[in-house]
Amino acid sequence: MSGVEQVRQLPSILLIDDDVISREVMPMMLEMHGFTVETAEDGDAALRLLQDSGKQPGVILMDTQMPGLSGVALVQALRADSHARIVAISASEPGEAIRQAVDGFLLKPVQPEDVIALLDAAEGAPVAEKSGTAETAEVIDPVVLGKFKAMMPASSVLEIYAATATDLKERLAALQTAMDTGNSAEVAQIAHAIKGACAMVGLSGAREAAARLEISNVPVTWPEEVVQLHIALRGLEGMLGDGFPA
Repeated sequence: MSGVEQVRQLPSILLIDDDVISREVMPMMLEMHGFTVETAEDGDAALRLLQDSGKQPGVILMDTQMPGLSGVALVQALRADSHARIVAISASEPGEAIRQAVDGFLLKPVQPEDVIALLDAAEGAPVAEKSGTAETAEVIDPVVLGKFKAMMPASSVLEIYAATATDLKERLAALQTAMDTGNSAEVAQIAHAIKGACAMVGLSGAREAAARLEISNVPVTWPEEVVQLHIALRGLEGMLGDGFPA
């Protein structure tokens, strides 16, 4: 039919991520670009979904650090049930083992353009990986916030950041418990989750504090980073109480 541009057929996506903010924000952004997205909160849930539904996604986006079945073991289990292209996503650079096991890697926050670029790349060709948000004194990265405002109504933007504030408050309580007991592994795990969630929504200061906390094995440095997380939370809550988003 002349004068009508053919619409590109995008593959369906299965997103596996234990972070609730990522499971809310990422599908919304991908679906606005024409992708069909289903989600699973962990590896076992993803395998049940594949087995019970009989659906075959074209692409599987999987977080590299989740409780339970995760990492290389999850990749191997997924390949037994699916022929999808498996792409690791994380707020941290993955180890060599996971890089060798998957078909690609994207650094959070994942944007629809990143997925499309990866799909368009020649097999085995490197895909540009984002280095993360530059340091800024603002509570929310204006570039990320601007993208949200351009893609969705103000009420949806408000819901995303309200959910982020609630999630961060809960994780900070769990983080304090882990610190009080000196559980460095739990501190690192919670910090990693905070980093991923904050990267998704552009909370730059919180993301950077969580990134430092994740790799710190020196308990004396923990309180300083937690203070920065609380400052970010108070800043976000203050914005939410002032009629955000403007």
